Amino acid sequence: MQGSEVSETRSGWLRLGIFVALFALSGAIMIALSQSLPPPHRSPFNAHWLDQVRKTKPDFVLLGNSMVQTRFDEPTLRKLLHLRPVSVLGLIGTASSGWYLALKNVIVASDYHPRVLLFFREQELTEPRKWTHGSKGRHRVEQLSLAEEPLLARKLAPPPSEPIELLSWWRERLMPFERLHERSDLLVDFAGKSLSRLAYRKADERTRMRRINELFALGNLRSTDAASEPAVVPEPQVFGSVVAGSFLPDMLELAAANQIPLTFVRVRTRPAAAGVPKTRGEQRYDADLERYVRAHGAEFYDMHDTAWETLDMYAEGDHISSRLTRKYTELFVEHMGQIFH
Repeated sequence: MQGSEVSETRSGWLRLGIFVALFALSGAIMIALSQSLPPPHRSPFNAHWLDQVRKTKPDFVLLGNSMVQTRFDEPTLRKLLHLRPVSVLGLIGTASSGWYLALKNVIVASDYHPRVLLFFREQELTEPRKWTHGSKGRHRVEQLSLAEEPLLARKLAPPPSEPIELLSWWRERLMPFERLHERSDLLVDFAGKSLSRLAYRKADERTRMRRINELFALGNLRSTDAASEPAVVPEPQVFGSVVAGSFLPDMLELAAANQIPLTFVRVRTRPAAAGVPKTRGEQRYDADLERYVRAHGAEFYDMHDTAWETLDMYAEGDHISSRLTRKYTELFVEHMGQIFH
């Protein structure tokens, strides 16, 4: 090898070494900075939902996330049920951990015994850590939690059989980057409020924020070509291998102990409305899930083949368009009225 080639090779390795060193240094600075920030304040229990149930004294509670919030209009539902009291708890951004907490700390704590209709998608009932990561996930869970939730803490820690999730769980504790993210969220929020003054010069801050929230509401988001395509859903795990670590047994036990009738409703997703059939894995999982739920005294409905729910009803993802919420509520009661008994 000639001298110039040796020099060029050494120069290349030197540049690579400098890049690696700078990358490691920047990572170390980010970790040190995030660890130096104080941990976020724990969000207090939000008694709004508990007050809502106590005030309504419902015969029926519709529980779920945005699948409930974008589908059901409470006044219309109450009217169609001949003024029977009903409470719609569409807890946006929650999954099974939030539903377990809502059942325990809202519905059971209210001292009423309504029939609970729990709406879920796909395998959400056996995914205990879904939508619990990061500051937003933690905030949603904390708003439904009491001071001590030992069962929640135990089931949110991934088992050794899930090494990838366990690694991510430890990463969040050793490298709490979400603390930096929360600070940036505050800056973005401040920027949004400041820019809103340009669009709504004569409105006060509360009116400006209300208009922004209305503008970006889930039901107003338009579906894109990509969103219209059937989503690729991974094959579900074997039901028997994941149910014990989920909140499903605890929800069933909690409902039975407090004499609360529980009905699980698997909502129809966009791919199902587009005509995508279930895979064999999904069929096995769903059959095992239904068998398990019914064996523990609850009811189960699967809306996958619901013909009256059509693809043109959808806005973004699996959300029903906000302009059709009342109509959807009417159709649901018309075609699935047997659920309210």
